[in-house]
Amino acid sequence: MAVCSVLLIDPFSSVFAEGPPNFVFILGDDQGWNALSAQMDPDEPGSGSVYYHTPRLAQLAADGMRFSQAYAPAPTCSPSRHAIQFGRSPTSLKIFGADGIESFDAEESESLANVLKSIQPEYVCAHLGKWHIGRSPSALGYDVHDGMKMNVDGNSNDPEDPKLIFDLSRRSNAFMEEQVKAGKPFFLQISHYANHLKYQAREKTIQKYETERADKATPYQNSPLWAAMNENLDTGVGMVLDRIEALGIADNTYVIYTADNGYEAKTDFGKPVHERGYYKAYPQRSHKYHVSEGGIRVPFIVCGPGIPADTHSTVPLVGTDVFATIIDLAGGSDRMPDRVEGASFAALAKSGGAKPVRRKDPFLVFKYTKERVPHDAAIVQEDYKLIKDIDTGRLFLFNLKTDIGESRNLATVQPELADRMYRQMTAYFKRLGWDESQIKNTQRRRPLEVETAPPVTPGLLEKALTN
Repeated sequence: MAVCSVLLIDPFSSVFAEGPPNFVFILGDDQGWNALSAQMDPDEPGSGSVYYHTPRLAQLAADGMRFSQAYAPAPTCSPSRHAIQFGRSPTSLKIFGADGIESFDAEESESLANVLKSIQPEYVCAHLGKWHIGRSPSALGYDVHDGMKMNVDGNSNDPEDPKLIFDLSRRSNAFMEEQVKAGKPFFLQISHYANHLKYQAREKTIQKYETERADKATPYQNSPLWAAMNENLDTGVGMVLDRIEALGIADNTYVIYTADNGYEAKTDFGKPVHERGYYKAYPQRSHKYHVSEGGIRVPFIVCGPGIPADTHSTVPLVGTDVFATIIDLAGGSDRMPDRVEGASFAALAKSGGAKPVRRKDPFLVFKYTKERVPHDAAIVQEDYKLIKDIDTGRLFLFNLKTDIGESRNLATVQPELADRMYRQMTAYFKRLGWDESQIKNTQRRRPLEVETAPPVTPGLLEKALTN
């Protein structure tokens, strides 16, 4: 049964037939673009997995709209999480990594939950799970929360509840049930600890990948433990979707699913852009910690009233857009804080992709500039992406539509485009008070871990997909 209804309200009306809509925002951890059974791009087999089994998220995608060029705000966790709460890039917030996060540049009144409650004081806001943000959930407007939880808090001692997936799902369901009984609209963010280290999964699910799904493993996706954890996460998401249906609120509830960055790995530390390899995210290059596609492109699904089922958009999105979209759907576009950079994709989703996303800047910008290498900055505009490898000074221009693996540098072939995009990117950073000279250490170091991966050979993915 579909969780989301498409016919109950006029998609462009600010008058809600059943009161203000509810929002359930589910954030996965370290989950790459192609970690779901559903392809994020119907035309790209590599945008979904033949090995990982996520039937509930696949159904959510079928019930709503999936975005094939969606990005996390940063290639690491904490900057992305701050960016989502304020609808601003990590650069704008002056968040550069997972430490020193107490002094980021934002007013608490500008947070998502606080702004939502300023539009409609009836909203009850909850945040359950991993936080990793420099101020408390209470300060940012959450009435119900788990406190300032970090990665380690998700390591479970219960072998039947890996990464606390099922505890989070049960408590999320209890919160929704309480609000429905009270007649209150709600915003619920479920921030899962999966799929972050340390990896945990139910033993029976691990065995499934060691036996009946073993023949579906590929050269890049072949860990029964990781696959089982990913499926357990999917099962937890399904528990929440089932409760939305059982409570009778699917017709007035928006569900958004995405992740905070790409797959976890440390193989490419110290490697320049063109030397980075292919891992779980293949055919995308690299992983978490890098602004290569494998580090920042993530699954992204939205489902809810007025959104046609089984639709797909290639329009570039970023996690900061969640803020503007929720405020828009709640009827509060006129309450949007001036510093919000994210753009609402509500009209795009409700029109089945016909209406545009209107941004303050017609591009997306990313960077990774912690003290340890690598140091990257990137700009994405339509089909093109420019990366500045700050440690080597080299520029890389890629056409993502024809080269999702970022293997053909077009910077010398299309120098005018590369120059224009670089000037746009540096002007954006300058406007926010940052430039490349602020990086303290550009000395390359040896990778922290050494892993091996098979080389990329023509037809490898196609072969894997036919197993």
